[in-house]
Amino acid sequence: MTLATVAGLTAARVTKADQRGARSRELLLDAAEQLMAEKGYAATPVSAICKAAGVPVTSLYWHFGSKDGLLATVMERGAERWFASLPRGDDRETPQADAEALQVQGADAVAANPNFLRLLDILAIEGRNDELAATLVHRVRGHAQVYFRAAIERLLTSLCDTVTARVAADDLARFAVAFSDGCFFALQLELETTDLRQMYADLTTAIRALAPAAIGRARNGAEPPQDSP
Repeated sequence: MTLATVAGLTAARVTKADQRGARSRELLLDAAEQLMAEKGYAATPVSAICKAAGVPVTSLYWHFGSKDGLLATVMERGAERWFASLPRGDDRETPQADAEALQVQGADAVAANPNFLRLLDILAIEGRNDELAATLVHRVRGHAQVYFRAAIERLLTSLCDTVTARVAADDLARFAVAFSDGCFFALQLELETTDLRQMYADLTTAIRALAPAAIGRARNGAEPPQDSP
């Protein structure tokens, strides 16, 4: 057997090992997200996660270091998926196109990520007594605030100057994030009758109606907001 053949076989084994490792990592993330969304972080033991994933406990510690590390990665992956599915303003030319995209893609993003959003809400409650949970929730909601602020700011720039639009958009973005929370809860409580696309259409209508008041508050001297870390 030549050195080249040996090297090829070794590379093949490494590739397969990497694939198995990546697969076990995703299985752990899927199982953790599902179980923690059902029972909460504190009430979900490592053993249950590994059993559901079909991998040994050592695999969890190999990939994530700890249960806290696993949770952080679950939330990071969930946030990436959620925000990736939301419309981007730089893909469209007008605020009206932004609103129409949000009506469809925003609603679909909520419906497509139930476990992540449910876990986020659970962590928000647990975060009162858990520093890690509070940090993760703050991070995700901070990104949501930045996302909505950018979308609303584009809508307001035709109504006022840039600084005022930014301050007013930050004000209205807090309302938009809270409204999105309510959309998700409505979907969980009244699945058959909740029309998410109509609710997000109503959100854009509400933002336009609230814009004059938000602009008025912004003109009273509020400082432009800083992006969340």
